[in-house]
Amino acid sequence: MTIHAPTDESAGPGGTDAERWSYLRRAGALFGLGLVGVASLGATVALTGALPAVPGFSTLAVLLLSLLTPTALLLVGVLVGTRAAPRVGIRSLVVERVADGTPVLPELGDVAARAIGAGAAVGLLLASLDVVFAPLGATPAVAQGRPTLLEVLASIPVRFLYGGITEELILRWGVLSAVAWVGWRATGGVRRPGPTVMWPAIGITALLFGLGHLPAISGVGSLTMSAVARTVLLNALGGVVYGWFAWRYHLEAAMLAHVGTHIVFVTLSILVVALS
Repeated sequence: MTIHAPTDESAGPGGTDAERWSYLRRAGALFGLGLVGVASLGATVALTGALPAVPGFSTLAVLLLSLLTPTALLLVGVLVGTRAAPRVGIRSLVVERVADGTPVLPELGDVAARAIGAGAAVGLLLASLDVVFAPLGATPAVAQGRPTLLEVLASIPVRFLYGGITEELILRWGVLSAVAWVGWRATGGVRRPGPTVMWPAIGITALLFGLGHLPAISGVGSLTMSAVARTVLLNALGGVVYGWFAWRYHLEAAMLAHVGTHIVFVTLSILVVALS
């Protein structure tokens, strides 16, 4: 495990032309990576017929409008994170590759099995807790229905690419870095932030991660108190694990952990369909 101290290099748009160009290159690389997830979200929405009909707007226009919010969140997360993350010791292998040519795969491979395994363990835990919550009426009625195999397979790109990449860029790179930076500055901003700063930042970010899933749940059922508690708690538990990997390793480790969780979700869904 490699721990890097915060750097004093300019991580923002200020400074010299070279520093501004470096910032834009690093942020641009991550934004481009996150757009892959946004595109997968758009493709999934379009192919599953989930787009609402809006009078006066074409289907393409409605699709593009529906992607404005996640794209804007991605842009803000990338810009904020590229400035704040280096100062609080949160790394990105992609950023380091763009900045100084450091290869991504060797270090990514070192942590891949650990991150995916931890994410898979989270997936099993969350699936078990979901069974516990179900009798309490915490699972929206529509969500309780069994999906078809085609629906499960169609969800794979958006789960892995939007959930695993774009959400991590927004939440762990953007929000976690910003919250940690505020805590770091509040405690003096001298040494690299330690557990007393990072754990609260991870917890706050995980809570926001859980709250961010409420709109999707409201679209398939009523938001009862039990449904809200289930959604926030289960997603926040995952967020804590992803945040820990981002802190102790790098952003890409958090992405792999997130993907590991969805691997379990997809596998369990396929088994449910096969056995039904």
